[in-house]
Amino acid sequence: MGSFLVKSVSRIVFYLIALCILLYPSIVTNAQASFNIREDGFSISNAPGYCFAMAAFSKWYYLNKQTEAPLRKNLNKQIQTRIAKELQEFYSRNLIQIQADYCNKNHGSRSNSFRRFVVGLTAGEPRIVLLMNKSANGAVLHAVLAYAWIPDKNILKVYDPNYIHEERYLDLDKNSYTSLDITYHAICFPEALEYHPGLISKMEHLYAYHSGPRRTAVGPVAKPEFRKASAQPDLTEK
Repeated sequence: MGSFLVKSVSRIVFYLIALCILLYPSIVTNAQASFNIREDGFSISNAPGYCFAMAAFSKWYYLNKQTEAPLRKNLNKQIQTRIAKELQEFYSRNLIQIQADYCNKNHGSRSNSFRRFVVGLTAGEPRIVLLMNKSANGAVLHAVLAYAWIPDKNILKVYDPNYIHEERYLDLDKNSYTSLDITYHAICFPEALEYHPGLISKMEHLYAYHSGPRRTAVGPVAKPEFRKASAQPDLTEK
């Protein structure tokens, strides 16, 4: 009974915090996770184009492997490359259309999407940000992982897989972000992929398969209120 009561109270407190953020985002002085690029990000190059895989897996590992060494210390470059390659292939085959449909549908309601995004960051959960542009050959996409929002400057601190040692900033008041030699002019917070069951299962499998025989299980998961922040209902809508 005591444990049930504690969980119920914790859930109520979380919903109240989420409601305050959704209705009054200006009260948030800072929303961030303790993500460290030099430890929690990949140490391999993004030259082959593994940005989504690197952002998504870094987030998953950070939330679910807190009892182990950070990603960069625990997985060598060879394993990192295998995981990034296979996960990016899975994303390209199975998730790009889901992502496109979500971003097209929610392009006009970015404020609500952003408020839910801030709820996740406030709960200590890094969030994927999709950057977009158009070229003569079609759409150009680049994924980064946001781990902090600074409201007074309206900027995001991001892990950009193109910069494995460098903290990067995304200014939300500007309509452009340059990574290497490409400038992106549109942004999406792809909530449809944050906890997509197929994506999660694939990352769990890749980690268990590539991390070596010394592990017999996928490992502990983050607490539900952290893992499922993005799944909380939109409290601004009826």
